Amino acid sequence: MLPVILAVLAAYGAAPQQEKRHHFSFADKREAYDRQEVVFAVAVSSPQSEGRYTILDEIWKPRFSVSPHYHATHCETFYVVSGEVEWTVGGESHRLKAGDAVYIPPNTVHSVRVPDGKNLHTLMIYTPGGYEEHIERGRAYSDKQLKDAKILDQLRRLNDFHPVVQK
Repeated sequence: MLPVILAVLAAYGAAPQQEKRHHFSFADKREAYDRQEVVFAVAVSSPQSEGRYTILDEIWKPRFSVSPHYHATHCETFYVVSGEVEWTVGGESHRLKAGDAVYIPPNTVHSVRVPDGKNLHTLMIYTPGGYEEHIERGRAYSDKQLKDAKILDQLRRLNDFHPVVQK
């Protein structure tokens, strides 16, 4: 009888042993990357979220901008922590401030700029995950190499960044 009771307790009464799937991210323990106009750190990586997303904690410096482009295979959500930013998404422009957010689906042309000469603090949620792969690809090149048009075109293709030529 005891073996049957132990089997029932094991099946129903005990919590299953699972691999740790949660993740805590502490601001003072993240590696920061400084890319002239942007300082960022990966708060949650693709492996830590089981491939679902990458979350970046970013500071965009004054006059930071990205020209019109789209992403074919991923979407982005930006949440403004502090400062102001101007987004144009699908031809619609808005100035966002602390507490505001924008979601940009795949294949949607968008551009961004930081106005007013002040830093912007934003969180970017990149879905599906994998943005850290873009970071590593970029780190493989020197500043001089990153000015080479062929290298830039290759990185853009690999990173799902498709510039839109304005007429």
